[in-house]
Amino acid sequence: MPWSVWSVVEQRQQFCMEVLESGVSISVACRAFGISRKTGYKWLERYLEYGVCGLMDRSRRPRHSPNRLSKKLEDYVVAMKREYEYWGPRKIHRLASKEYPEIKSVSISTIGRVFARHGLVIPREEAEVYPAVGRFERENPNELWQMDLKVAVRRNGGAKVWVAGLLDDHSRYALGLWFLRDLTDEAVLSCWIEAARQYGIPCQTLTDHGAQFGMEDCATSAFRTYLWACKVQHIQGRVGHPQTQGKIERFWRTFKCELTPQLENSSPESWAGLMERWRKQYNTIRPHESLEDSPPSSRYRPSSKPFVEPDRGQKIGKPASVYRRVNPRGRISLGGQLHIVGKGLKGWKVEARSQGNGCWHIYFRHHFVREIILTKPVESVTHVSVQV
Repeated sequence: MPWSVWSVVEQRQQFCMEVLESGVSISVACRAFGISRKTGYKWLERYLEYGVCGLMDRSRRPRHSPNRLSKKLEDYVVAMKREYEYWGPRKIHRLASKEYPEIKSVSISTIGRVFARHGLVIPREEAEVYPAVGRFERENPNELWQMDLKVAVRRNGGAKVWVAGLLDDHSRYALGLWFLRDLTDEAVLSCWIEAARQYGIPCQTLTDHGAQFGMEDCATSAFRTYLWACKVQHIQGRVGHPQTQGKIERFWRTFKCELTPQLENSSPESWAGLMERWRKQYNTIRPHESLEDSPPSSRYRPSSKPFVEPDRGQKIGKPASVYRRVNPRGRISLGGQLHIVGKGLKGWKVEARSQGNGCWHIYFRHHFVREIILTKPVESVTHVSVQV
């Protein structure tokens, strides 16, 4: 026959029967059942008072909870959760404490249990664990801006709608979000210029190796050329290593979670307003865990270097150098010949430094661009053609 399995209540009842009917002493019965005398007396008293029902486990819920949320506060945090449905208990706890300081005495886990009781917890997939990588953060605002492109929404038929984003590294402040009509480097550059006009000039700008930021032939792009003209260093992360742009990559995750569903459920005419309203909420309201639960606006301030439109025809370099304007095809005339320097430099004036024996180094605002070897070396600078 199979083994019999006793429930806890049956074992307690058997203990009481041994003591009351069989005449076994409490000490002997407690040793037989492996319990203390205090526990034995407790179950014996409950059995004599309530019968078998008294042997069931009672709720361990405390009779008094001084820090329990009142009905008013519970309704308030539930209303906030319904408004910011993608925010967790930590962010809601932070915001609610500004309106009701007494919520500070309530733990974040309590807020989470309130959401669970009201069915407001969004189930999430188990996160994949990756090896830890090095982290960095610039000490001051505008030392580094991070820029990237992302698919904002997919229309019916699979058409992609792209958006450009610009983020301050120190404060995580979203400097701007723009829908792109095309993915040319000029379109992306116009977004950076708009942010620079509003917030001033940064020291550096970090991007990936997209075609808008760097040409395939290793020539400079229109984006990099313009940043050089503004005395801004353009740096790029390691290929296949998005962790370098970790802050803006994390920003896109929040964008996809909170804003993309709104875009998918609304008409394209309302997208710009929705995106700007969400950006304002992200910058001024939404608590950021890496900023000690403060919004990015608490740490950001505009740059002290105002934006000035650079002069495309300005001669910047050594006085003895030769200067040429790059034609629309990315070429310059030197020694009676046309030489490629890159379409990203079209319209700008570049510097040509003679190295002797027909060798010339091309510079743009003191940045080396490329080397040119003339087929027929010229004897002096005056022999170089001045034609564009």
